[in-house]
Amino acid sequence: MATSTSQNTHRAIGVVRVSRVGGREGERFLSPDLQRERIEAECERRGLRMIETREELDVSGGKALGKRPGLSQALAAVEDGRAEAIVFAYRDRMDRSITTGSELCERMDAAGGLLIADGNVITHSTHDGWRRSTFESFLNEDQRRAVGEKMQAVQERCVSEGRPPWSRVALGYQRQADGTLSPDPKTMAVVQRAFEMRAGGESITQVRNMLGSHGVERSHRGVQVMLANRIYLGELHFGKKDGKNKPLLNRAACEPIIERELFDRVQRMVIPRGRQPQSTRLLARLGVLRCGSCGARLSSMKVPKQNDYPIYRCPSTSDCDHHVTISAVIAEQVVSDSVRTALADVKGRASAEANARGAEDELAKADAALAGAIAALSGLEDVPATRARLAELRQVRDDAQARVDQIGAAPTADGFVIDGAKDWDRLNADERRALIRRFVERATVAPGRGTGREAGAGRITVELFCQ
Repeated sequence: MATSTSQNTHRAIGVVRVSRVGGREGERFLSPDLQRERIEAECERRGLRMIETREELDVSGGKALGKRPGLSQALAAVEDGRAEAIVFAYRDRMDRSITTGSELCERMDAAGGLLIADGNVITHSTHDGWRRSTFESFLNEDQRRAVGEKMQAVQERCVSEGRPPWSRVALGYQRQADGTLSPDPKTMAVVQRAFEMRAGGESITQVRNMLGSHGVERSHRGVQVMLANRIYLGELHFGKKDGKNKPLLNRAACEPIIERELFDRVQRMVIPRGRQPQSTRLLARLGVLRCGSCGARLSSMKVPKQNDYPIYRCPSTSDCDHHVTISAVIAEQVVSDSVRTALADVKGRASAEANARGAEDELAKADAALAGAIAALSGLEDVPATRARLAELRQVRDDAQARVDQIGAAPTADGFVIDGAKDWDRLNADERRALIRRFVERATVAPGRGTGREAGAGRITVELFCQ
């Protein structure tokens, strides 16, 4: 493991993690700015050159490494040789899971990277380092589990007493001094009107405009969520079924303000659109084309006022500041050119093949790990720790399967395109899609407008798996 930090050539990535952002304040809240300042000071002290900071906001330290986006990206940078160190402000920002901490340390050691947390180098390369790191991960996980159990008990009591265990009060209600809800005379009629409009066949947009005329701003999705909220029936629902805890329910938590018959009619208000034909556009169902504003997958559509001109557009119902739109012809050309360039490069072809085979290997390992754990833990399924471990392994297996499904099987010698410049034009659409899946991780379309092919192409950034 690299330990020399005297020269200012080691590139470091700082990782800032906050498990919950909303409503947090006070001395115990480790704000992102405070963590960032501490990371910068540590890099300066060790002579590291910080090249970027990855933020994980509203991300639990107990999540598996694959569910830690910022940390996973930083680790990938070290393994790819784009950085030599990962730095955290504090040890508990690194992990609150023995499994996550162990995997991170072992992969960093294997890559020769420097892992720093709370001013100390974290490593499994020595017995003392392994013992100390594992013990710290154990303490962090123990605290997380203890707090989780206490929170579960508090949440169960709150729900049973009709006190919502969240801060935001649904429109139409007001919170009493004891934490329970009662109808709000000022806004109750607006909610009732919204349900009546929707039950009468009016659109979500019309309901949204009505709410806006009364000073209530809601996104398209926000109106949908409001009209499906069972709190208006007097019911309090909290939590999701996750294998460890059951959802909490109190069917008589507060006074209902919407009649059940009206509520049920609104839930049945799904306007049938008929069977929609699948788009024949090259990128329509690949999911690689993303909005540069909100990250949503772009959908293919035609503009009737422009002679059915084909475009890709951010879904109109998503909560997005800029509904990105790009010409389908331009987007497909940019992505195709990127793949053709990669195909013409022997290194690119080899990387794509290795990437596909690597995904299959990871799936095989995940399947084997899950099967082994099921066999080893047989008879202990009711133990909470066992359920948590099996759920974690199943998630790893599912993630590996999703990766294989995305990029496809490894190419065979006679089925792989040898020369992209010559062979691309003779491929059919399905063959081109297969190659795009294998090479393109995502193609991000930045917000903006411009005339001409060059301006549109300049807004697209293509990220390849083999880069």
